[in-house]
Amino acid sequence: MLKVAIVGAGAIGSATAAYLMQKGHFVGVWSQSYSQHEAQQNGAVPLTTTGAVEGNFRLHTISQLADLSGYDVVFIALPATAYADVLPDLARHLPSHIKVIFSGALSLAPLWLREMAQSHGQTPTIIAWGTTLLAAHFQKKGVLHIPFIRKKFDVAAIPSCQTEQAARLCADLFDIEIGCARSVLDACLSNINPIAHAGQIIGNFSRIDRQETWLLFEHFTRSGINIAENLDVERLAIASAFGAAPRSLQQHYALSYNVTDAPLPRMVREIFEGGSRTQGPRALDHRYLFEDMPYGLVFLERLAACAGLNCPVMTSAITLLEVMTQRPIRESNRIIDTIFAGDDSVESIISRCAG
Repeated sequence: MLKVAIVGAGAIGSATAAYLMQKGHFVGVWSQSYSQHEAQQNGAVPLTTTGAVEGNFRLHTISQLADLSGYDVVFIALPATAYADVLPDLARHLPSHIKVIFSGALSLAPLWLREMAQSHGQTPTIIAWGTTLLAAHFQKKGVLHIPFIRKKFDVAAIPSCQTEQAARLCADLFDIEIGCARSVLDACLSNINPIAHAGQIIGNFSRIDRQETWLLFEHFTRSGINIAENLDVERLAIASAFGAAPRSLQQHYALSYNVTDAPLPRMVREIFEGGSRTQGPRALDHRYLFEDMPYGLVFLERLAACAGLNCPVMTSAITLLEVMTQRPIRESNRIIDTIFAGDDSVESIISRCAG
């Protein structure tokens, strides 16, 4: 049994906590949403889950980040919009012996966290995931539904010499197949959410404007798929410029949703017909827009600029979304200038990510 601290009590953090508790591990959860008084007085938060993890759980609360030193593993399940608020303080409380797992990493946040910890004299191993262990969403009355658990994905560590050990830790802890990516850059480049979500929302903005209830994969039609596929071509070209070769959007869907590895329109249809009830955004205040676009697409666009690459579809998609939403998406990534401060050559970025 390991002691695992989850940083973030949203759907993914809570679902991961339930999954680990079901496996017999001790889990504590820290969240900005828990006031220190609530955490100290109540000690635990009730949680009911359905789907791939069924049960009633009581999540032990962690009142302050300073208490993380008593855990073996810290699992970060934060939205990208919380990186700038939480990670600088978190970096002050990560002793070198701790292993940190960064779930669904965007914008090279694992590298930023490692370099901040180093500035405090500590060298924790940071393990980057380009995806999440599972999907999850809260339903009515606070019940958390977990539709599936991924069966395989790759991870990377910083320093990169710790990647094989990190993969073994993740495989043992989560009881799934884990492969090794070359570096945390490769892991971040493997996050396909910004690519897929851009294609899914651009073609459905009238539904968002009207606050309709709509199913994501039912309405992921040929035109939206064309956007996603072309964005994916550019993502893979950017990755290649940095010596990386992440899985394609098509390959990711095959592994995540247990559908035939086939042309994307067929896969999307199989996902919907197989019972996916994931709902699309009903308002602009949704993570597909305020998280995945600035911390995903904008980050990829900046990487392309570092490599001297043009990505016309990506640049057009970001600009179009800024016009459609009347929001400064490029300026909304609060950590990107820190990540790319100073020497942002391809060689420098690769070297920093190797640790």
